[in-house]
Amino acid sequence: MSVGDRIQIIDLGAIPENFIVKRYVPQIDVLQSAKLFITHGGMNSTNEGIYFGVPLIILPQSADQPIIAEQVVSRGAGISLQMQTLTANQLREAVDQMLSASSFKTAVATIRESFRKSGGYHCAVDAIFEFKNQYLC
Repeated sequence: MSVGDRIQIIDLGAIPENFIVKRYVPQIDVLQSAKLFITHGGMNSTNEGIYFGVPLIILPQSADQPIIAEQVVSRGAGISLQMQTLTANQLREAVDQMLSASSFKTAVATIRESFRKSGGYHCAVDAIFEFKNQYLC
C-alpha cells in the first residue's frame, strides 16, 4: 500500500503481516503481478490497472473519479465502494467477490485487449497531428 508523504505510517497502527506499507510503491511494477487493484480511480491508475489486466476496486474521492468508477463497473471490470461509509467487512467482501468471480478478470481482459490494439501513444500523436493539419491550417 502506498500512502504518500502526508500520512505517517506509524499513525496507521498495527499493520497486518500480509501488508507492505510504503510512502511510494512502483505501481506499474506491482500491477504486473497483482490479482486486483484497490485505487481511488484516477484516470492514470485506472488505465494502468486495465492495461495490465488487473480488476479494480475503486474508492472514488473527487473530480472525475466517480464517473471513471461508473464506467469500470458498467463494463464489469471492477467494483466501486464509497470511502465515506466503507467498512472493513465491505472491503473484504468486495475482495473475496472479485477474486472468486472470473467475470471481472474476463471483462478487464477484453478492455485490455482494446487498449493494446489501439496503437498506443504513437497512434494518438499521429491522430493529433492529422487533426491539426486538417482543421487548424
